[in-house]
Amino acid sequence: MVTTRSATRVVNNDSQKVMVPNPGRLIPQASTSDEDSEDPDIVPRYVKKRSRKGMGHRAKKKLKRRGRLDLMPTMNLDVLFHILSFLLPMDLLNLSRTSKDFRNLLLQRSSASAWKTARLQVDDLPDCPQDMSEPQYANLAFYPHCHDCDRVVRSVLWPLRARYCPRCIGEHTIDQWSSRSRIPWTVNLSSYDLPHTMIYGTGRPKQLFLKKAFDELLAEHSKTPADEMAALLSRKRKHATEVMEHAEQCQQWSQSVASSRKHELDTIRRGRQDDIVTRLTEAGYKPELDYVDRFWLQDQLGTSFREPKPLNQKSWDRMRPDLIAALDDVRIRRIEDKVYGPRRQILMDEYKKYLQHPPPPDAAFDIMPHAVDVAEFDPFRVLIVSPESATITATSFVSAFQQLPNFVSSWRAKIDHEFLELIRSSDSQSDIGKQKDADCLQLATAVFVVESGSDRRLLAYPEVLSWPGFFVPASVPLLDEVYILQVRLFGCRMWSAVRHLPRISVFEGTAAIVQAASLDPKTTRREDMDKLDARFACGKCSTPGRKVVMAWDMAVVHSYRLHRDLQPEEIQWTMIEGGELVNVKDYEKEAKPPVKADAIVHCTLCQHHMRDALSLTFIQNHIAEIHGIPSNKVEQGTHYIPDRNSTSVISMVVDSDGNVSNHADHRLVPSYSSGVELLYWKSHLV
Repeated sequence: MVTTRSATRVVNNDSQKVMVPNPGRLIPQASTSDEDSEDPDIVPRYVKKRSRKGMGHRAKKKLKRRGRLDLMPTMNLDVLFHILSFLLPMDLLNLSRTSKDFRNLLLQRSSASAWKTARLQVDDLPDCPQDMSEPQYANLAFYPHCHDCDRVVRSVLWPLRARYCPRCIGEHTIDQWSSRSRIPWTVNLSSYDLPHTMIYGTGRPKQLFLKKAFDELLAEHSKTPADEMAALLSRKRKHATEVMEHAEQCQQWSQSVASSRKHELDTIRRGRQDDIVTRLTEAGYKPELDYVDRFWLQDQLGTSFREPKPLNQKSWDRMRPDLIAALDDVRIRRIEDKVYGPRRQILMDEYKKYLQHPPPPDAAFDIMPHAVDVAEFDPFRVLIVSPESATITATSFVSAFQQLPNFVSSWRAKIDHEFLELIRSSDSQSDIGKQKDADCLQLATAVFVVESGSDRRLLAYPEVLSWPGFFVPASVPLLDEVYILQVRLFGCRMWSAVRHLPRISVFEGTAAIVQAASLDPKTTRREDMDKLDARFACGKCSTPGRKVVMAWDMAVVHSYRLHRDLQPEEIQWTMIEGGELVNVKDYEKEAKPPVKADAIVHCTLCQHHMRDALSLTFIQNHIAEIHGIPSNKVEQGTHYIPDRNSTSVISMVVDSDGNVSNHADHRLVPSYSSGVELLYWKSHLV
């Protein structure tokens, strides 16, 4: 072995140790100082071996090895510095803080080459300034802690050559605008000639100086003779300029390092995200991933999706169960939207065409369901939820529409039963509420007051089944996303009297009008009253020689709007006869006003169905486009009829001579129940 001069050098403050031919052992040498040179943390301990005799099968105790790197400072310095040449500045900082020996070694001036070699391994890092040592420069650039309290601080105040946390920065710097930073007028020096940094935040920007540098400037100025003052100020300005220029270079380097690091982390994140997507694709969830986006994955996985670490099997096993469960829900939503949705749209288009034809001759129903209910009938539902690979077209629904009348009958019986149960729960005292057979809904007295919040309507059967509360989405947000897709497609929900429980009651005032016709309210149907075609005089509003007369359905509305606070027997309804009846009907034919454009009607050429009551203008366009009848030839009663809840539009007065005139105390207003204009007492509003 060749022994060099540096081989005999030792790094220790208190003792000298030399290398011996056996590199595995060290012999402590005598120290030239008065203190003991042996350091128990550096010198290995040797224990006398015990005899193996008599130990039996007892396990051999191994000597615990202490500080495997604590002997590095004692090794050949050429070898040691060669090892250190592979380290970065932060590595040298950490190494210098592991022990006193390393600190003494690395902080010597002779070790500056090791720091410089480490610095040169950092790309584009500016050279060390002349007023800083290499260890100081490395500590400034790479040690991310406050220089005072040791808190973590990521940003460097390069012009001040320091790192300070928000609390310490106020203790070690002064603001240009503070009273303490005022430079005496005798000093021919601007504050901008000192190294300074700008801090931007809330309020005005702050120009900060180091307190120590500022105080040194004033102290040095006070001690400098007048003839040397110009040289001092020139030197200070030159130094400040050099510091600021170097700080600008360091700032650019710091920004480039941050940008490079950000790009590196983004690349790792993208790789992790791509790996997650690849594994999910291999698991068969590619259609679901195409349906959602990566933002959905980020919401599901949270920080683990953007974590800047490569995906390993452990991380994947941890996130996989919840992610697969969430993607299963996405699969249901995707199929509902992209597979079932187009099929339901085909059904809606075909059902619209189906309703444009007259009902079958043997049809036993007076109102057809909405498409949202038809979609749940078995023949249609089977086609809609058939496998994704199946091709469903308009012709696929032909056989299902042939079975539709049977399903409509059962659907109508079902909703009648639900509606009757709702009446029983809300108004069990009325005659209809006591009935068990849904046939009681066909009675003339089947007129209901429906209240839901501030909405209150007087509705007759079967139009009461079209009350929006039974199928229109409520203001309460829906939580089921699949159900939301259906509601959004159809524009409403399936008919249900159970979903919402409005306050519904039978209007008792109708019975008095039926009794005035000498009929039994418990058996008289609505069509019986229509066939009777009678006119009734309100005993409450009539005076001697002056009768207020109206048709029976208008009498029901009149009784509700003007006399609902009275008992039915307090209103004496009488049926007019003879010449008075003839004169009233003749007057109705002559004085009946035309239906206005915004009146609510429905087409008689199509089958009556849920939500088909629309404005007259819309229905006229519908009749022209679908049925080929020009708008100027569309006639009331033949091509359209007002909504059933839109009753007669006139109320008449018959005097003692039998003369008929319009009831002057009434005026036209929009109907509360349907939008068709009705006549009502001007001082009473629903």
